[in-house]
Amino acid sequence: MKLVILGATGPTGQCLVTQALDAGHEVTAVVRNTDKMTTTHDKLKVVTGDIFSESSLQEQMSGQDAVLSCLGSHDGWMAEVTLYTESIKSIVGAMRAANVTRVICLTAWCTTDEKGTFMIDWIMKPLFLKKILKNMGTMEEYLIGCEDINYTVVKPPGLGSGNVTEKEIKTEFGQYVNGGAQRIIRADVARFMISCLNTDTWEKKLVSIAY
Repeated sequence: MKLVILGATGPTGQCLVTQALDAGHEVTAVVRNTDKMTTTHDKLKVVTGDIFSESSLQEQMSGQDAVLSCLGSHDGWMAEVTLYTESIKSIVGAMRAANVTRVICLTAWCTTDEKGTFMIDWIMKPLFLKKILKNMGTMEEYLIGCEDINYTVVKPPGLGSGNVTEKEIKTEFGQYVNGGAQRIIRADVARFMISCLNTDTWEKKLVSIAY
């Protein structure tokens, strides 16, 4: 398949690019700074783009089969977060203009006011993650309202570093995986995202994942 990957130079995005290429896909990595992309491959095209500009993204999405996004906010925990809601409008607008309907993107556990895990509800969300998770949740609502977009939102818990594994990845519709581990390796998140290209199980779904 021909894939556009956003957030390709981030820690999860780099895993996604590598695994997509290893799986035989053609990858267009849209980045702010091409110097940060150290991966080279015959099937990898690295281009600059502005995730907040529909016109900037449209050209790169033309002729592609799917968009995969690992965009993440680096704003401080007290800052207002708008990255997810603002970027998704440009992404969806560019997809529509380029006649691309499939998108797989990344958020996190517990992005709504529904009851979640003790750690997230009572420690992480009120002290550190409230604004990020709220903006992620608003982005999810936006995608749910896009009837013409075939989305999958992948919702992991805390992210860790390490090589890709063969561990079973548990899945659950909703805000978290009951009994799931609180951390997952980024490379395995990328593995799950790529697996979503080969099944319709998670189409138009929000799926929480964990070990």
